[in-house]
Amino acid sequence: MSFSSSAKEDLVKIRLRTDLVRLAELAGIAHTCGALTIGRGRGAVFTTETLAVGKLIVSLASALYTLEPTIELSERERRRPLTLVTLLGDDAERLLFDTGLLLTEAGEFRIGETVPEELLGDDECRRAFLRGAFLGSGSCTNPYRGYHLEIVARSDAFSAQLLAVLVAFGPQGKTMLRREKPVVYLKGDDVSAFLALIGANGSALKFESARAERDFRNYVNRKTNCETANIEKTVYAATEQRQAIEVIEEHMGLNRLPAPLYEAAILRLNHPEATLQELAELAEIGKSGMNHRLARLVRIAKEIRHG
Repeated sequence: MSFSSSAKEDLVKIRLRTDLVRLAELAGIAHTCGALTIGRGRGAVFTTETLAVGKLIVSLASALYTLEPTIELSERERRRPLTLVTLLGDDAERLLFDTGLLLTEAGEFRIGETVPEELLGDDECRRAFLRGAFLGSGSCTNPYRGYHLEIVARSDAFSAQLLAVLVAFGPQGKTMLRREKPVVYLKGDDVSAFLALIGANGSALKFESARAERDFRNYVNRKTNCETANIEKTVYAATEQRQAIEVIEEHMGLNRLPAPLYEAAILRLNHPEATLQELAELAEIGKSGMNHRLARLVRIAKEIRHG
């Protein structure tokens, strides 16, 4: 089961306290995966990839209206089957008007693009609306791969309404276009904040746990890479220094060096794998002092090589 499906499985278990909250959640779902259908009168059809969401739609709608609901699965090759929910019956048209899917102007019907403002009157209803929108067309990447959550909207008007409600709670969502459809999305910390906001607390905790683990692994990898690079640098420097000392010994003899340089040369030859700090401690001088002496030996060797 994907991370998104797991989050939705948690969300459908939330018990809603009032009919207004139920309608706000149903409206969020309706505007993301619902549509008007003409059959025996006007009705609504919902399409979702999650069977649990389909069952929730039937449960919410049946609690509010007198309907004739049906659920069926539509098989797709090499993909999870789609769940199709059809709502017909005496109150189907009222459901369409109440959720804002259907409007009338001057005696004519038209498709609505936003949820009625009266369904967003308090924080509980607004959270239910956001939860419904996520259940309808939301997805969230596995936190081991990235930190991205998005909700696909059907119109600019709905994406603007969704973003306004979202930002009022704190998470800083943004919008983009994908295949000519507006998408409201969140990144980083805002993802877990949104999951907690809509009631997916278990998924929010899993997200933060996975994120912490991933960030720790990245930290360990960076530190290991840094330490490896430092080791390689130390080995290269030590090899260069030993080669320089061998050139000096062959062409002029180490005993002709000043005492500080002679001591540094002997220490490096006797401790070929020692770090700069370790050599400095053996000579009882500072690290910069030892570095200066070894660098001087390398320069002398270069002068000898170039005559």
